[in-house]
Amino acid sequence: MSRQPATIRIVEIVMYVGLYVAAAVVLIAMISVFNSNRTGARHVHVNPYATGTTAPVSAPVSAPVSVPSGTVTLREPTFEATLTIAEPSHWQSFLLILPELLLVPVLCAVAVYLLLMMRSFREGDPFTPVNAVRLASIGLLLMSIAAIPMVDAWVLRLLVSGTPLEGTAITPAEDYRWAPIVGLGVLALAEFFRQGTRLRSDLQGLV
Repeated sequence: MSRQPATIRIVEIVMYVGLYVAAAVVLIAMISVFNSNRTGARHVHVNPYATGTTAPVSAPVSAPVSVPSGTVTLREPTFEATLTIAEPSHWQSFLLILPELLLVPVLCAVAVYLLLMMRSFREGDPFTPVNAVRLASIGLLLMSIAAIPMVDAWVLRLLVSGTPLEGTAITPAEDYRWAPIVGLGVLALAEFFRQGTRLRSDLQGLV
């Protein structure tokens, strides 16, 4: 067997380390659910223009009547906020980490598929039908990340329900809009793999 390229070994090591770190993060997050002597916090966006509550939310500041042309200013509100829960219950703590608990397994599954592909690179024949299926699976997993913001928005509505913040236009601060775009790109690459392996099989059959 030919010696494994150094770049592939490095990528495999990085992925293995990433998997162990992800497992540690999930374990720590689950342990934190049972630690009530803390303050739970989530970074969120708040739109005061769409807020129908009397809770203390930054109100829009009127723009100056006139400013010199070319003047650069910062206008409030910035829409940035931190949602905090003092001594959250176990259920509230679980809800706070639920989006991350959904994201980490998906990324770990992607890493496992990539590790399997790295193994085929090491064996010298990466352009196989099984790798096309692995790439398609990675693409679908990445596209599924687009559903996490919907879960996150539901979590935030549930957390503020029945509190003075109910009715506040709170949205998740995390941006996963990259996921479906990258997922579509990976699906396209999977199709290239599939077509390439089919053409190679046809050519080998002619020979």
